[in-house]
Amino acid sequence: MDERVLILAPRGRDASVAADLLQRGGLIATVVADLDALVAGVCEGAATVLITEEALAASDRTALADWIATQPTWSDLPFVVLANGTRAPRSEKAAERIADLGNVVLLERPLHAEAMLGAVRSAIKARRRQYEVRSAAATLETAVRQRTAELEAARSSLEFALDAAGMGSWDLDLATGEIGRSMRHDEIFGYAEPQPDWSIARLLTHVEPAERARIAAAFDEAPATGTLDIECAIRGADGSRRWITKKGRIRNDAEGRPVRLTGVVTDVTTRKEADAQLAQAQKMDAIGQLTGGVAHDFNNLLTPIVGSLDLLRRRHKDDERTQRMVGGALQAAERAATLTQRLLAFARRQALQPRPVDIGALIDGIVDLIRRSLGPTIRTALEIPSGLPSAMVDPNQLELALLNLAINARDAMPGGGTLTITVSNATVEPRNALELAPGDYVRILASDTGIGMDKATLARATEPFFSTKGVGKGTGLGLSMIHGLAAQSGGTLTLASESGRGTSIALWLPATAERPAAAADRPAEPLPARRAARVLLVDDEDIVRNATAEMLRDIGYHVVEVPSGSQALAAVRAGAEIDVVVTDYMMPGMSGAALIAELRGLERRLPALLITGYASTGDDVPDDVPRLSKPFRQVDLAAKVDELLYRPDRGPGRLRVVA
Repeated sequence: MDERVLILAPRGRDASVAADLLQRGGLIATVVADLDALVAGVCEGAATVLITEEALAASDRTALADWIATQPTWSDLPFVVLANGTRAPRSEKAAERIADLGNVVLLERPLHAEAMLGAVRSAIKARRRQYEVRSAAATLETAVRQRTAELEAARSSLEFALDAAGMGSWDLDLATGEIGRSMRHDEIFGYAEPQPDWSIARLLTHVEPAERARIAAAFDEAPATGTLDIECAIRGADGSRRWITKKGRIRNDAEGRPVRLTGVVTDVTTRKEADAQLAQAQKMDAIGQLTGGVAHDFNNLLTPIVGSLDLLRRRHKDDERTQRMVGGALQAAERAATLTQRLLAFARRQALQPRPVDIGALIDGIVDLIRRSLGPTIRTALEIPSGLPSAMVDPNQLELALLNLAINARDAMPGGGTLTITVSNATVEPRNALELAPGDYVRILASDTGIGMDKATLARATEPFFSTKGVGKGTGLGLSMIHGLAAQSGGTLTLASESGRGTSIALWLPATAERPAAAADRPAEPLPARRAARVLLVDDEDIVRNATAEMLRDIGYHVVEVPSGSQALAAVRAGAEIDVVVTDYMMPGMSGAALIAELRGLERRLPALLITGYASTGDDVPDDVPRLSKPFRQVDLAAKVDELLYRPDRGPGRLRVVA
């Protein structure tokens, strides 16, 4: 601040006397000649002005009045006016001249020198305070700007974080019912543009009708509970169905009354769908374990049935009535075995035998059967290009899957139509919607022109035991079995359907560069034993073991039966002469795999055949151990045992072990 005191006193020695007095008082005094010089002085800077009343009357005051009017808002320059000291009242014009100065200290002459000096010092002190206020105001303004910038940055960061988290913010005025929102809030409700207003009533129009009462009650209770926490399904303005959560807290005024409810809204549709998929997967896994166990027990029951029927068929070849009855029973048993295969396929526990398969040749081989199954009202079209790679899959299971697809298509086209089977190759990238491993695949697409499925039916189509057919017309395991086969083979199954527009089912199977091997014909009769080789038969189920033993004895083998792996191992170590071991896989105590491992630890290996009615065997079974799935026919058992005894890498014959 400029500390000068400007003095304008045009008469006599008044100016010099006043300047001398002020300087002796330690102040800086500058005498100006007229009002124009005074205006120039205050523009340069001054702490106060000491002016005589007659100086105001002698000149044009316009320039001074303009300067006073244009001072900054913080500035109010003090004027110390020395009045004439007459006893007559001051005229209106004289009073106006003084009033125009604004901040005036009026001193009547004659006056004591100390009075004038005190008045000037007070004016300077007041001027200093104005500068101090200006400095404080500038500091405060800077602080306000900084704080405003910080708040804007925090708000921007909060909005960015909320948007990144898929959240929208909202604020409800409890008095008016109006809700302020962020843009993300309205987007969650399906609006492309911000809406002019929002309220609880408008929110409820988006909520599913069955949930509206609950959501309205939650808002009503929030002022008492202090919080809001709801989750519900909504129908967006764009027609989409979504799941949202709204969370908020009550804000109270100084008296503790609730005035606002503020919070966030989140679109949780993806999480809800993931939770539903997880629950479905857990349900399917539980059902899979149950059905796998049932199939295992059922296969154990079927094995002696099939074996006994095989023996009856062979021993009564000349009895036509017996052959007919046994044939019917075997056909029923085969259908039961097919059902267990479907159960195990759904449970992803069937003992698959994947190998390179020419899909085109496989379909050509069963297309006549497919056409006969479809009937004359349904046309079958094949679109199979040449040069397709082989697919790695169990061909028997794939044939069963394709027949199931054909039968499903037939039932979906009661008035006739077309079933189109298309085979193509495809390359799957590392990131794909099918959740497949990257690589090459063969896709088999079965498309019909039938009645199709609505969304609810399509969502449940692969569930086990779910069927739209009448009672007794389907097990509900067809698609679930195919889905299990595809998944266990390293592929997947996809469905697309719409009511009235047919259904398309795609079976994706891993492609392979290996060439398919020629399939061997299955003999009609079991291969008899070339010699009376000794078979060690191990199975904890008496009826299964007895039936298997009878099948082996019937074709000339000598059979030693034991009910457990530990007893089998003890018999071998005790010196029993054994040529080949036939053992069940799942047994209490010691499994078939553990038994084979123990036998291989002896001096020489015994050939072993593993039979199982449950599943694809675990990692504890060496790859070179042949396997036979229950229920099996006598012809299959005979072929496996003969192969074990006389295959080229068999080595020397019977092993005699002495403990």
